[in-house]
Amino acid sequence: MIKEGGCIAVSLYNNAIQSFTKIKQGKVNVLPKSMQSTAQTLPLSEGAPRCTRIPAVLTLEAAIIMPLLTYFFVTILFFFRVMQVELSVQNSLDTTARQLAVYLAEEEGKTAGVAVAKGLFIKEISAYKEISDYVTGGSAGVSLLNSKFTGEEISLRASYKVRLPLRVFWVCDFNMEQRADCRKWSGWKQAVGQESDEQWVYITQNGTVYHMTKSCTHLKLSIQSVAYDLVDALRNENGGKYYGCELCVPKNPTTGQVYITNQGDC
Repeated sequence: MIKEGGCIAVSLYNNAIQSFTKIKQGKVNVLPKSMQSTAQTLPLSEGAPRCTRIPAVLTLEAAIIMPLLTYFFVTILFFFRVMQVELSVQNSLDTTARQLAVYLAEEEGKTAGVAVAKGLFIKEISAYKEISDYVTGGSAGVSLLNSKFTGEEISLRASYKVRLPLRVFWVCDFNMEQRADCRKWSGWKQAVGQESDEQWVYITQNGTVYHMTKSCTHLKLSIQSVAYDLVDALRNENGGKYYGCELCVPKNPTTGQVYITNQGDC
């Protein structure tokens, strides 16, 4: 039984070798019968068209697509910079508005305009490097001309332009606007219709006395520097002499500069 199986296997192997040899020599047509007549009558040049291959097609596609993809990704990443610029401008506007609120409340009769607001704003926004890198004109390119100061309200309006990383046709930058609203600080006010006998006074952090007004000479000092050799000949507004301070003047000073006030005695 094993001998017969081996003979059959050898016979099949020999038949396969002979068929392959005939196909290789062109003696056997391996096409289907429906296509044999067509293949025999048509020359090779008039048969099915070969695969068309144009040189540098992939290079041409890459030259068109890559710049578009690059611009797309750069534009997406640029919006994070725009958000950073907006945050810097908003922080500067808020700080400027609070400073103006205190500035207008310090002394009665003071007025604030665009010039005062611009000066405070430039001082705040100059600390942000992204403003000079991405805002047209830098910190000076942020305009506050539309700001309003009416009554107790302070309304700052900032308008500026942000430069695009890549120019698109005629568009090279776009407009931005931000605002900050603040109320003038007016201190504590007694409610209408209420009566109170409370008296408000003014104190300092390191002082030991209180004052009835902010214009007290102990709060608003007239400090001036003089030579130590001239102190004995100087007198304050009340005609009193100046003596050495117990805290900062050494026991036996000789020369140097000292500081006095018009109303003090040290």
